[in-house]
Amino acid sequence: MRARSVLIFSVVGMAIVTAGWLWWILTPRESATPPPPLPEIPAPPEEEPSPPELELSVPTLMPPTDAPRVGILDRGMLVVEARGQRISTEEYTLERRDAGGLALHSHGTLSFKIALFTVQATFAQTITFSAQRRPLSYQFALQGPAGIGNRTVSARFGATTAIVDDGQKKTEIALPEEPFLLLGMFSSYAILPLWARRDAPQRLKVISLRGDRRNREIWVLLEYTGPVQLSDGTSMLEADEYLLKDEQFTLKLYFSGDRLLALTNDTTERDRSFRLYRSDLFPQGVKP
Repeated sequence: MRARSVLIFSVVGMAIVTAGWLWWILTPRESATPPPPLPEIPAPPEEEPSPPELELSVPTLMPPTDAPRVGILDRGMLVVEARGQRISTEEYTLERRDAGGLALHSHGTLSFKIALFTVQATFAQTITFSAQRRPLSYQFALQGPAGIGNRTVSARFGATTAIVDDGQKKTEIALPEEPFLLLGMFSSYAILPLWARRDAPQRLKVISLRGDRRNREIWVLLEYTGPVQLSDGTSMLEADEYLLKDEQFTLKLYFSGDRLLALTNDTTERDRSFRLYRSDLFPQGVKP
């Protein structure tokens, strides 16, 4: 029983390794990691104290001078598949607040196999951002099967450092001056359409709350490639295709304005395949 509990902790814990998802996309593993629906987890307070106002040194990434639209920017249901198997569903909402800040709320399920059994865990996540799209706070709660693997993670982000609390200890991590992408659960990619520019690639550092398994800094380039059409066989949407890449991996992302539509890794190998798509827009699965 003890060995089984340790195994469940290990597998469930992988779900929140942010940069670890990028590592996992490319690296074959001995056992599959896993999918689907949700419990209610208390939401954070509506108003959260903000760190000192940040000044970014990259003018092209500053918000436009026009007053930004307040309200829901995007909402949808993500289906995540790996190696041809559904491993997660996640419902999310991305909203812009009065001062130009952003809030991303999501909840969903993860599925994975232990021996011959398929096990599900449920989670909820909230990330708040400044008007410059830098994270201000992070909250995550995971509920494992029969309470095994339950955990919470929270973080507060300042101008140069963040304090991460995993329920057992608090850790301080350094933050770059440059823009960075905080990856939590899969809906974290929903912030990327707000970074995207057709006329110039955007260079972003990836921040993991638990560190990168490869023990190296990850910098990615978000680069526009051109217009495409996405279809599930019955309906079709116009989209913009972008590449998110570093020297070791390439992901293809599909946006429509401020909306995330789909993501896939650039491989034809089933054992390394990974994709997510908006099942509310493509019920039959997306086909670029």
